[in-house]
Amino acid sequence: MKWLELHIVIPPESHEAVAEICREAGAQGVSLNTDRVIAALPVTEGLDERVQFLKAQLCLLPEWGLPPVQHLAERVRDEKEWAEAWKQFFHPLRVGERVVIKPSWEDYTLQEGDVVIELDPGMAFGTGQHETTQLCIGFLEKLLRPGMVVADIGTGSGILAITAAKLGAVSVWAVDNDPVAVLAATGNVARNGVERVVSVQLADGCEDAPQCDLLVANITAEVIENLLPDFGRCLRRGGWLVVSGIVQERSERIRMALLQMPWQDFQHRERGGWCAFAARRG
Repeated sequence: MKWLELHIVIPPESHEAVAEICREAGAQGVSLNTDRVIAALPVTEGLDERVQFLKAQLCLLPEWGLPPVQHLAERVRDEKEWAEAWKQFFHPLRVGERVVIKPSWEDYTLQEGDVVIELDPGMAFGTGQHETTQLCIGFLEKLLRPGMVVADIGTGSGILAITAAKLGAVSVWAVDNDPVAVLAATGNVARNGVERVVSVQLADGCEDAPQCDLLVANITAEVIENLLPDFGRCLRRGGWLVVSGIVQERSERIRMALLQMPWQDFQHRERGGWCAFAARRG
């Protein structure tokens, strides 16, 4: 199969809106990077109409109070070329104090205390390079204790679920509403040998989540705000909530939403225009 690869250069404030537009246009892989959104659309019947829809929606960003697109580049790749293109810039990366993300095709010399996560991006994204992933991993390193039950909402490539398992979680419930992400996450879980700990499921939200000690959700500010009551019901008393995918401009709204619920011990981190919060259920 061939894929249309789109590089949409855009300020961080518009990342989530652009990612959602790409998904509505049929993208089967969307990556949020520091200065751009990368999307892959299958080259199938109706592609021209889907691209026209996508571009028309992008033109509406200023009307929604968001920065406009700075540049848009298109390129058609076949499946093999797509995989090789990712290899050009996906290298071992230390995230946080202990966690190292590495692609399967590169060697890495293990250092004392390292927790190595091996990923192949494939057609699902989540390589550890985005600030929101790094913020979440930093909180996992700090808050997760061996024996915890963890829920990962919007697992993507499975990177946070795998990290939780390797940091000592006894059970991880990982969900995503994208079948491509579920397939990729399942493969990455097996690649890292944590399939007995991590259960990957196709689901929307956390209605079926088990009672957990830590819930992490690296999604969008709007979805986080809507799901906060559900998050509270999933967490045991004293359990930790970690949320990210929040641009700075929307962080105050999330903070206020958290303050209206029985959360304690607020913690806040920022990186590259993105924010993450951690709070403990009272």
